[in-house]
Amino acid sequence: MESASTPSNEFNITVTHTTSGKEIVIAVESGFTIGSVLEVLAENLQLKDRFVLATGDNKVLNPEVTVADAGLKEGSVLLLMPDPTGGLF
Repeated sequence: MESASTPSNEFNITVTHTTSGKEIVIAVESGFTIGSVLEVLAENLQLKDRFVLATGDNKVLNPEVTVADAGLKEGSVLLLMPDPTGGLF
């Protein structure tokens, strides 16, 4: 009998960078936070400004919420856009 190790629940989501129109497919796990996904995107895209992830209907996702709690699943599409509130971290 195998140990009760947690199976990898990795899946792909698509992120559209609203300023450039570029689409990025990124592998995430349900336990990742939205903030950690943002960090990876900021690093890969060398973003200088503060950005947020939002759903297709422009609902900004809380960076502290997990990917699972945000309701994301394989094939989900998010928008990467400049933080409408501005300011620093």
